[in-house]
Amino acid sequence: MPSRVPLSLLFLLLFTISFQDISWGATPSDEDPSESLLSLPYIQYVETEKAPDKQGTTIYNKNKAFSGYNIYTSNNNLDVFVKLIDMDGALVHAWDRNPQDKSSRWQHVLPFPNGSIFLTSQWTQLDWQLLDANSRNLAVYDIPGQKAHHAAYWLNETGFLSLLQNTIRIPFQDLSLKIEDNSLVHVSSQGVALKTVSLGKLLAADPNYQEKCKKIYDKLKKSPPTPSKRKPKEPSFEILHANNIENLEWDIPGIAKKGSWLITIRNLSKIILVDPNKEEILWQWGENTISRPHHATFLKGDKILLFDNGVQQKSSRVIVIDIKSKEILWQYGQKPGQEFFTATGGSAQRLPNGNTLITQSEEGRAFEVTDSGAIVWEWYADFYLSGKHKGKRRTIYRMQRLPYNFFTNVTFNHGKTKP
Repeated sequence: MPSRVPLSLLFLLLFTISFQDISWGATPSDEDPSESLLSLPYIQYVETEKAPDKQGTTIYNKNKAFSGYNIYTSNNNLDVFVKLIDMDGALVHAWDRNPQDKSSRWQHVLPFPNGSIFLTSQWTQLDWQLLDANSRNLAVYDIPGQKAHHAAYWLNETGFLSLLQNTIRIPFQDLSLKIEDNSLVHVSSQGVALKTVSLGKLLAADPNYQEKCKKIYDKLKKSPPTPSKRKPKEPSFEILHANNIENLEWDIPGIAKKGSWLITIRNLSKIILVDPNKEEILWQWGENTISRPHHATFLKGDKILLFDNGVQQKSSRVIVIDIKSKEILWQYGQKPGQEFFTATGGSAQRLPNGNTLITQSEEGRAFEVTDSGAIVWEWYADFYLSGKHKGKRRTIYRMQRLPYNFFTNVTFNHGKTKP
């Protein structure tokens, strides 16, 4: 295993940058609400193929799309990679997991201009990795006893923010419930946790949180778990399932100060702003308006871009919310001609020209829309050529768009260096 090189030394090689990035969750059950809170694996291939004849770039309006490179990760624990493609869908560069490394399953990726990438693993014992452009490990970091998941936010020389998960027990009436708690963590440039905030403690008195505890309690009282060969362990439940964390880079007078954290909480169908120093919730929104959301990110003008999975309606949308008024200012989806859906995953990135890049994770699809809702770019993931998923289309985690001039002095290993 590579040495734990201080991130402060590596920061000298990287340029400061922040991105709008993605997340996942278990498919809910309509029959039993508590089943949607079980900690389950993610879908690795498209289960119901709706576009068997489509692969790669299928729409590209060069005059209206924001052209650049597209970077994305797979969601397969067998062949783990990060790929960079151009607007035509041609592979430009790939970062691959060492075949001997079975301990990581890459989820979130942060690229840097020198070709290095910072990775968050999905609920494994290996939390974060920094690879160079040739996929060589520069550093490995983990917080003992907890597992990183979903996302990280780069803070320059002060380290990064991320999400951790650990199993806890909470008393509820006469039972002890096995819960997957989420922690919000600021990790230093030396790989040390400087600040850790339990999301479960922040939301312990939340009515929706308590309601979900009651559903789990009722389920366990009605049918206590019994170990078997098929299910040897007691099930754990995910009341929270946070999937994105982002740092506020400016003050929002009357609401939050610079340095507050924006958290997306899938299973409570809400987003919150947290003061990490006081460990208190400053602002929250979403309950009874959104359903199983992902990837809330800040926009200038005190707005938030959010992927609303719309699980209850089985119809997804991307929205822009005004933080102060809590009004929805813009929406794509859940309108005639704009229908799309992914129960899990999903992300949205606001591009410099005002367009929005959307990832429809469970369909292995990404597409770019204008402010008026016109699709100006569309891409479908490839099909597995071998293995147990042969013939199935890959699902993808999040796709991000990078300007063509983002990388400097990088020799790409699969193609041209300029568009």
